[in-house]
Order: sequence, then structure tokens, then C-alpha cells
Amino acid sequence: MYRLLFPLLLAFFCLSCEETEVKQAPAQLVVEGWIDSGGFPIVKLTTTVPISKRLQSTDSLDRFLLRWAKVTVSDGTREVVLTGMPHRDYFPPYIYTTSDMRGEVGKTYTLRVDFQNFHAHAVTTIPKPVALTSIKAEELSRFPGWYKLRVGFTDNPATTNYYKVFVRQYSYSQDFHSTYLGTYNDRLLPSKASILVNNSRQNVTSPNATFFKRYEFVTIKFCHIDSVSYEFWKSMDDYQGEGRNPLFNSMQNIRTNIHGGLGYWCGYGASYHTIVVEG
Repeated sequence: MYRLLFPLLLAFFCLSCEETEVKQAPAQLVVEGWIDSGGFPIVKLTTTVPISKRLQSTDSLDRFLLRWAKVTVSDGTREVVLTGMPHRDYFPPYIYTTSDMRGEVGKTYTLRVDFQNFHAHAVTTIPKPVALTSIKAEELSRFPGWYKLRVGFTDNPATTNYYKVFVRQYSYSQDFHSTYLGTYNDRLLPSKASILVNNSRQNVTSPNATFFKRYEFVTIKFCHIDSVSYEFWKSMDDYQGEGRNPLFNSMQNIRTNIHGGLGYWCGYGASYHTIVVEG
């Protein structure tokens, strides 16, 4: 019986290792854009990266950047054209922006992108910023010198509110990065809310990757967002959370509010809070 079982298993594994041809989908426009209350619009444009059997370095991804697009933002009263420029503080290191328009609370902003055969648009609003009332660093007993951050704020129970948290660590980057599982709906929060702020690093091999080092200089960007922005960031959180599980990967697509492309265009009612991490 064992003589029969071994050839069958060998044949099974050989069939399982047979290469499957993957059909390449047409390239799609990818938009990463936002406008903060009091801030200038920032837009990054790329195309989708095709599946490859070869490892692709970040340098090789440069060819998927879109540098000569026409990008405009309108607040309903006037429209401005954004200028493309290299910027080392962002990744990818090329952005479209302008100093001729700042985000205002309560306004609606329409983004339009035109590049060759790509034509896309999206709409977002900027809610009123909500300030943090407290920030507390709590040292981890199992990881001395590492801390988790807990922040407090007051939520308005009379309205449905959505929040998104970003962090900037000056030892790593000047750009803000989405925190791990940092998107909140106030239906699950009390009016005197307290939430954990995880790190943005996604190194799943490190058990302390979502925490902060002692004496690290960290700025928290706490954003009040609209429901459309929430749907995008919540789907991104779900994708990342399920993607960390090697047995159950995510099967759902990430939401988008970009008509004619993928990605997001979000308005942020933003408040900023800088701390040095220590107990």
C-alpha cells in the first residue's frame, strides 16, 4: 500500500506545483489624495503594478508614477490647478499640490485628474476638527523601553462621527502614516472616548512593531472624517488585519471613492499633538 501511496502523493505535489499563467489586467489609475483643515491639497498619482514572478525593488516602481497629469481641486467657488513636484518627504516621492488653496471646515472639495486615457474625479468634505483631551504613554512590562499610546477625546453623541488616526515619527519620515487599525466609528465609543494609538509599522515578524520606543518624537494627527472617507479607511484596516493572518487572507476589495480609478480623496478635520514618548 505504501508503494502505491508514495507515487500518488508525488504526482499530486507535481500537479500542485504546475505553473499557472496569470493574465495581466489593464493598468488602472491609483489616486492618494487629501486636504486638511487649514492645509494645502496633496495628491499622489500612480498606476496599478502588474503581477510579476520577479521581485520588484522600490526603484523599479518609479515607472508607475504619473508626473504630467492635469490635477485640479474645486471648492465650489473656484478651481485651482495643482503643480507636480518631487518631494522626498513622501512616498512615492512626487506630489501634486498648491499654495493657492487651503482646506476650510464645512466645505466640499472636488478633485479631477486627467492623464492620457485616465480620467477620474472624487468628492470629499472637511468636518470640524476634534482636539485630543489627553495623551498617555504606558510602558509594556514584556517589552521594557517600549510604550503603547492611549489618547482621549470628547465625542458628540448627538451626531454620527468618524475618526482616523495618523502618526509621524521624525526618526523615520516627515510624512504621516496611517496607524494600524486606526479608524473609528463613534457608535462603539462613549462620549468620553479613549482609544489606543498603534504604530504605523507593519513588520509582522516583530512582536513590538505596533508600539513606540522611549524618547521617540511622535506627532499624532487626529482626524474627523466623513462617512465616505471612513468606508475607505475601514476597508483598508480590514484588509491589513486579515492579511496578517496566514490562514485567512482578505477576499474583499478595498473601497474607493475615486470615480474612474482606485484609491481615495479625503478631507480631514485635523488636530495635531506632538509628544516625546516616556512614562
